[in-house]
Amino acid sequence: MNVSLNLKKINISKLAIVTILLFFFQGLIAQEGPNQKDAQGKRDGLWKVNFPGTNQTKFEGVFNHGKETGKFKFYKQGYDQHPSAIMDFETGSDSVAVKYYTQKGEVISEGMMLNKKRAGKWTIYHHESDQIMMSEFYKDGKLDGPQTTYFKNGKIGEKTNYKNDIKNGKSQIYADNGQLLQDLNYKNGELDGHQTYYNPAGEWVAEGDYDNGRRIEDQN
Repeated sequence: MNVSLNLKKINISKLAIVTILLFFFQGLIAQEGPNQKDAQGKRDGLWKVNFPGTNQTKFEGVFNHGKETGKFKFYKQGYDQHPSAIMDFETGSDSVAVKYYTQKGEVISEGMMLNKKRAGKWTIYHHESDQIMMSEFYKDGKLDGPQTTYFKNGKIGEKTNYKNDIKNGKSQIYADNGQLLQDLNYKNGELDGHQTYYNPAGEWVAEGDYDNGRRIEDQN
């Protein structure tokens, strides 16, 4: 009788051990795949998300208990040879370095984002070229500072100052030979102050004064 009870206890103990081991190894197998969550339900480890109803990746990247780490790649639907954007979360600050690409993998523009809004300097490139087409500055997702455009020959085409996404201050427009064509002033998006115009040869063409967008007529 005692032998029978002891055997039953041994069998139950073995069954319990086997069950525990199965759960343990199942947990290990589950953690090896992508798209896992930690005990708090936060994304953890490698995540790959596809476009709905397709096998094409929409984005991929690594989370550390809900926080993005390293480089995240984002793809445009129907184009999977190269990401349309790469966001680098390893900048050492709260800012994120962002690059946008063509379908061929050429950089279109690059800059920083803070709280999902553009911040600081952004650079845009000419099509199929590494030459700068435009540089601009942002604050809280809005243009704030000088916006400068360039011809393909590297000369400045326009330089305009912005404040809170609105033209404010100096605005100068040039010909591709470097000649100043328009020397303007803005206030809250409207022409304000003295404005001067030249032709491509550098000869004076016209000038006048504005007040809040309205031309001040010469009283003489």
